[in-house]
Amino acid sequence: MRTSVRTPDAETVEEVLKLAARAPSFGIVPPWRWRSGNECLELLTTRTDQTSLLACGAVLHHVRVALSAMGWDCHVLRSPGPDGQVASVHPRWELDPFSCEVASAAAISLRRADPRPFLADEVPDSALTWLLHAARAESCDLELIARRNGVLVRLIGHDPLRLGEAVSSVLLASTVWGLASQALLHEGEVLVRVGWQSPNAEPLPQSAR
Repeated sequence: MRTSVRTPDAETVEEVLKLAARAPSFGIVPPWRWRSGNECLELLTTRTDQTSLLACGAVLHHVRVALSAMGWDCHVLRSPGPDGQVASVHPRWELDPFSCEVASAAAISLRRADPRPFLADEVPDSALTWLLHAARAESCDLELIARRNGVLVRLIGHDPLRLGEAVSSVLLASTVWGLASQALLHEGEVLVRVGWQSPNAEPLPQSAR
């Protein structure tokens, strides 16, 4: 009989937060911080503008993926709380190994925001379908805007926090596919460029965190 563990230990939590810190912050200083709650992790921010909430949503999704890769499922409460709390993550039981998001977690360390031009090679419809499912898994939608030197897609959602989670999901799904990507904010819209990068392109450095 397998013994269930109620919550991850401190070392696991430290590794999860270290990995999740790679989340995109949309060009601003990461506005989030984490606090240990009652058998949960509380996500806090001192800012409530759209960009900050998008960034908080992205790091929230990264934490969920990192926990999953380490064998933990979790329940997320997305509601404002005291001291700038925007969500809480409650790990509760171990996942079946086949449900773990190992590929997405590996993509966290590989992903880079790539502002360079992409190749003219077409992004296949199967990849776009994958990205659509990634967005819809986070209660958002995805709309194709342009097909030229990659694709430009728009993320559609009503809650900035969930929209940030969807952006994270789409970026990691792109990386799993081997595609380069870049999230953009333009006149209140959340866009993502996705395409093939030259195999001879210089690797991009990690952003300082």
